[in-house]
Amino acid sequence: MKGRLDSVYITYWSLLDPLCQSQSLPYLHSLTRQGYRVGLITFEQPRWRMSPEDRKAKRSELASRGIEWHPVSYHKRPPVFSTLYDIGVGSLVAAIVARRSRATFIHGRASVPSAIAAVAAKLAGTRLFIDADGPLSQEYLDAGVWSERSLGHRLTAWGERRSMELADVVAVLTDHRKREVAPWLAETPIYVLPCAVDLTRFRPMPEHRQVLRNELGLKGTVFVYAGKPGGWYATEEMVAFVAAAREVFDPLTLLVLTGEDPAVFAELCERAEVPFVSRAVPPNEMPAYLSSSDVGLCFLHPFPSKLSCSPIKLGEYLACGLPVVSTSGCGDYDHLIPTESLGIVVSSTEREAYPQAAKELECLLADPDIRDRCRDAASRSVGLREVVAPRYAEIYQRLSDGDDS
Repeated sequence: MKGRLDSVYITYWSLLDPLCQSQSLPYLHSLTRQGYRVGLITFEQPRWRMSPEDRKAKRSELASRGIEWHPVSYHKRPPVFSTLYDIGVGSLVAAIVARRSRATFIHGRASVPSAIAAVAAKLAGTRLFIDADGPLSQEYLDAGVWSERSLGHRLTAWGERRSMELADVVAVLTDHRKREVAPWLAETPIYVLPCAVDLTRFRPMPEHRQVLRNELGLKGTVFVYAGKPGGWYATEEMVAFVAAAREVFDPLTLLVLTGEDPAVFAELCERAEVPFVSRAVPPNEMPAYLSSSDVGLCFLHPFPSKLSCSPIKLGEYLACGLPVVSTSGCGDYDHLIPTESLGIVVSSTEREAYPQAAKELECLLADPDIRDRCRDAASRSVGLREVVAPRYAEIYQRLSDGDDS
């Protein structure tokens, strides 16, 4: 596949990374179905390495769908300098692809790709779309990876702001983040593009519910958590909530769906006397496992960066008809969940409030309309086909037409 491209899309994920599969490719496929032709640059990590035959097959498959794939090697060490190297290489590759294909604009998704896109757009003389995601500089500060004076933090914070300032269009994940950046992007169109969920994939699957409950030995009300332990996620507080919920829901089970070592969950659950089941589940089976459950969990530490996040798991829970329990400070879900009665919002720092929250959850689960309401809210707020893909199409049309107004 060679010829004119409408955009060059850059992601720091590998092609087979589940995030690329769930967040980048569905967006691009929705755009190519409308006639756009896209160059895709990914950064391939060893854990997602493909054989030459598989890589050739993937390139051919993507080309048949209007995507020209350009994989680049990802570097991890030494910290900061390896990322600067990737930015340099990625910028040259993106600029070459853009100039050769006469691309109209370059599209960077998240902080590192945004820096690459900004440099490449200058080199190639194209327009620039910054799809900002959450602020990585603040996330790493919150997680204790960087200090405010560290080189990594200062470079990343500067790069995030500068790439937005250079952009023709900016997208962020939440209304909160839009309000943060709007004062210094007064002349730039800003869109809110939450992490999307494909409701044709993530949907209630009653035909799998009882089969999986029997197979896994799930008893009573099943609380499910999909994801890793630790990091930005308040794993101890989440288990503490489930333990408090035993006073209301008896029996209950905590189902953890993770590809990581579940030892942290197992230890916390044993200490709290919470029945616990863990499974590593491939992405295509996730909707069935969520459908075997009753409540979705998403507990985050109260970090400033989380106000700008859009957790994919919350959208997937809701799309499968699950009411949720989330901590406060979780992006736009802070407003959506209580406003539309989709679950309970608690504070991760106020465990004494957990028993009352569990009682409120009991009342919510007794509502016969709760599952339909959750799915409807997912469709209207984070649905791929319903909300996010149309907004991407609007941005692509705007940039293709040269409309800055």
